[in-house]
Amino acid sequence: MPAALPAPFDDVRDAAARLDGIAHRARSCPEASPPAPPVAMPRPPHALRYGYGLFPVAPWLLEETTGRALLTGLAVTAHIGAGGTPPLPCSTTTDDELVRTGGRAPEPAARAGYLTFATSGTTGAPQAVVRARPPRPYRGVAVTGRDAAGIGHGPHLMANPTFHLGTLGPALHALQAGSTVVVQQDWSAEAFAELADEHRADSTFLSPDLLLDAVEAQHAPRRPFRIVFHGGAACPPAVKRAAIDLFGPVLHEYYGTSKSVITEIGTADWLRNPGSVGRPLPGVRIEIRDRDRPVPTGQIGEICVRLRSVDQDVPGEAPLRTGDIGYVDAAGFLSVIGRADSPELVGPARLEHAIRLLPGVADVAVVSTGSATSRPPGPTRPVSTGPSPPRCGGSASRRPA
Repeated sequence: MPAALPAPFDDVRDAAARLDGIAHRARSCPEASPPAPPVAMPRPPHALRYGYGLFPVAPWLLEETTGRALLTGLAVTAHIGAGGTPPLPCSTTTDDELVRTGGRAPEPAARAGYLTFATSGTTGAPQAVVRARPPRPYRGVAVTGRDAAGIGHGPHLMANPTFHLGTLGPALHALQAGSTVVVQQDWSAEAFAELADEHRADSTFLSPDLLLDAVEAQHAPRRPFRIVFHGGAACPPAVKRAAIDLFGPVLHEYYGTSKSVITEIGTADWLRNPGSVGRPLPGVRIEIRDRDRPVPTGQIGEICVRLRSVDQDVPGEAPLRTGDIGYVDAAGFLSVIGRADSPELVGPARLEHAIRLLPGVADVAVVSTGSATSRPPGPTRPVSTGPSPPRCGGSASRRPA
């Protein structure tokens, strides 16, 4: 990793010294000597430099039985974060405690650490996804001009919580390329624009709700970003067009799972194919299926994916069932209709998609009220919409519903 480390400190050298001190103290614990089971941390990814497994975790998740079960299942050795957490199945400490007992920074590990993530829980209880440990230390990464990362480029601005996979991925990529990462501690659209200008940021990632916040507030940096990544949820065309008007033709969307990015699309392609999430990455093959049978081009079905060999758990593994429904057009562009883990959810997902495409709609939720025979008498309101543009929140620290 480069010397410019991600941290909410005024001085980068102080930040680096603090993080090295934490690593030195952590390595002095025999049970945490790398390679080791992960340490659970709410934000800093510096543990990877010293060979630790890293489990970025939402503080609210530790308050629930599910979160504590994840720590047990992963054999997490330590939780490093703010105090006040409930009893956990591992040792707990804080950054300050580690720094007070720290010392000279250790040498970086011969092999880099590895990442573990908790899924969002859209298909049930959150699950742990353990990424393979790289065979070598982090010493660089391939970049393209589109990435706006590396020596000579401005920082990457990290606005969403670190425990979001979509947030940490671009930030780590920028770090490995040699860029600084600026971490926004508390979300507001105004503060986001101010930080971008203060640090002359070239890239950022925003989830659709924060993208909508910025659009509603009409806050954009005076110095434009070179690229704005977004993903993690459906982004209605009305919101995306407004975001393009606000930030310029620099939006870059990607669609994927906890295991891998599947497709990506830049602004120019999206304007020609509004609503699409792009074409598959090289080495990725998308299959649209209905009842486990392939369907013709343009027909809706479940999105199944043959991942790149590097992302497969075992060579030649079966296609991954995403639980999403969508279609691929004749040009190879994928459109995601919505989530449908069971056949009865296909209808509501298609209705959501149709409404989401209407002008002025920022988001929509179709709520099932049961079958025709079991539905209670009286009118129902299965669709939640609002005037253009309706507010759907945007606090980066809020707990998901």
